[in-house]
Amino acid sequence: MFLKPPKASTDARVRSLLQKASRRGYVEIVKLAVSRLDRSGDKTWLRSRAIVITFEECWPLASHLSIDRDLSSKQTALLRVTRGTKQKDAASLGALAYCYSEGDESMLNFVPDRHLLRLVSEALQRPTAFFDWIGTQTRTPQSREIVLRARLYLAAATWPWDKACILAAALLSTACDIPAIESAEPPLEAFPYWVALDKHTPQGKAVLTEVAKQINSSYRKLIWANFYFESARVNQLLPSPWWDAEKAWRTQRAGLSLEQADELWTHARPLVKERLDSAARSLRAFVETAPPTAAQDELYDAPPV
Repeated sequence: MFLKPPKASTDARVRSLLQKASRRGYVEIVKLAVSRLDRSGDKTWLRSRAIVITFEECWPLASHLSIDRDLSSKQTALLRVTRGTKQKDAASLGALAYCYSEGDESMLNFVPDRHLLRLVSEALQRPTAFFDWIGTQTRTPQSREIVLRARLYLAAATWPWDKACILAAALLSTACDIPAIESAEPPLEAFPYWVALDKHTPQGKAVLTEVAKQINSSYRKLIWANFYFESARVNQLLPSPWWDAEKAWRTQRAGLSLEQADELWTHARPLVKERLDSAARSLRAFVETAPPTAAQDELYDAPPV
């Protein structure tokens, strides 16, 4: 008789922490989060997210992406993103194209290129045909590598908008000059653990709901203000016109201008931070009790390029 392996113990806090720390350039926090997720058995999610984070936050680095069963391959990919400048056009083109594929056309007046939007939307429906075509459009070795890896790793993306992000990266690599990703300056201040506790965690969702009521805001308005002016913050952002378009479109759909969203979060931020103080200290203690093993200490600390 064979026993099923134990189910992975998922922790939304650590998953969110990995995303926020990689965006903001905190190498040691990323290592701690990777270690905790691996030790808890969250290996399948960690593999998928290392792929998606690369395409979302820094799609030109997909040309270096090589993920296998070893933990080192996931950490190498994540550290490249963490140390590098960010370029978020694949994530935003993908997100907008997914919404468009669902019948929403309200973003059309915001996007830089309607043709690219429609191509990614169609690629979601027929990915094999898309890759057969886009493979003939590559212009440089880096473009060819991005398209090859997009095709290889598309199945690793769980959500349709993540798949759209990967498809968008393949298209962008052939449709425009690929931005150069360089090393970003490491952050000097300590990592603010409370920012990991956003709408993707039970603790953050509860606090955002409370604060929205306190300041007479809708929950929807507050979560999008929180996302664009806190959760999505990065260490250094290269020009990303698709990201700018998504940000303007999404906040307008929530009933806010960008200025109003910024003002709303400026007002709510100290209230949210104060309420999450205890939970943030608990999260920090939790990840710091899972230091890297000797083998993990030797993992290759990859440069951005």
